[in-house]
Amino acid sequence: METKPKTKTTLRMTLLAMSVMLVLCPMPVSASTVTDDAGMTVTLNTIPERIVSLSPSNTEILAALGLLDKIVGVTDFCGYPPEVKNKTRVGGYSAISIEKVAMAKPDLVIASDKTSDETVSRLKEIGLPVIVVAPKNVEDVIRDIHMVGKITGTDTQAEDLAANITRRIAKASAVLSINSPTVAHVVYSKPLYVSGNTTMQNDIISRTGGTNVFAGRNGWGTVSLEEFLLANPDIIIVSGGGGMDVSAQDVILEEFMSNQQYASLSAVKNHHVYAINADIISRPGPRIADAAEEVSRIISSVEDERAAHQAVATDTRSTKTPGFSGLIAALAVLGLFCAMRK
Repeated sequence: METKPKTKTTLRMTLLAMSVMLVLCPMPVSASTVTDDAGMTVTLNTIPERIVSLSPSNTEILAALGLLDKIVGVTDFCGYPPEVKNKTRVGGYSAISIEKVAMAKPDLVIASDKTSDETVSRLKEIGLPVIVVAPKNVEDVIRDIHMVGKITGTDTQAEDLAANITRRIAKASAVLSINSPTVAHVVYSKPLYVSGNTTMQNDIISRTGGTNVFAGRNGWGTVSLEEFLLANPDIIIVSGGGGMDVSAQDVILEEFMSNQQYASLSAVKNHHVYAINADIISRPGPRIADAAEEVSRIISSVEDERAAHQAVATDTRSTKTPGFSGLIAALAVLGLFCAMRK
């Protein structure tokens, strides 16, 4: 008769002990499996606490997800946000030091399309988990933010970040029309290096109501002076500073506005050459929303200017027309008067 109460008491105590253990000693959290931009499937058994980023755009994604404290290595070109300037440097885009990455003891390395296949293979050979994040357009950036959020355990932050970027870009978007201004994005001026199709810049130009004059070219590439003059874009957007190089001056903008070989271009004559911070317009990361908003403002201002000129021209024609019509009417009355006299 007394056995049952003891059994129930023991069971309650056991369940209570297990509950306390779960609270005080939580089980390892399992991170999700993702398929990266290289088509490789990667699984982490725990949420990464030490991350090395091998591209500026991926560093910006990590920072935007609140993971700055977990970044233990970045490239020489990673400078945003300013806090990453104090992070350990592991090399450039393609010249990555395997030794420096290994010394950082990461439990996740985020590579890019600029990371060589050899580097990715070597990192995997020494036992480091690697995912490749290499977005090409706005949709890819949104997708990759979700992917990084999933593998780093920041799904909620990724959802919020992606929604905010999507909302801002949607607000900056415009419908293309037959009168949409033509746009060229110039990365370098010597030689002329422009953004063609399948680039993020082409995607942003199209979304914000412009037509890329070099959309017929695949990716980025050089064009001759003759090709550029023949394309004669309404708007020229250049990568601010020295392009992809660090510079305090807008070198490419100054080249277009001061070099006589560009003087015949409509964009130059109408002062429609604009510089946008190279990092903002070139990095496929969270700041693509900033890029879209800037390009949208540029295109809208040019369209407003066109509309104003057209309105003035219409008013001028309207002013002249009544005078001419009045002259015809006066001559008609005179003719009628003469006929009546006869």
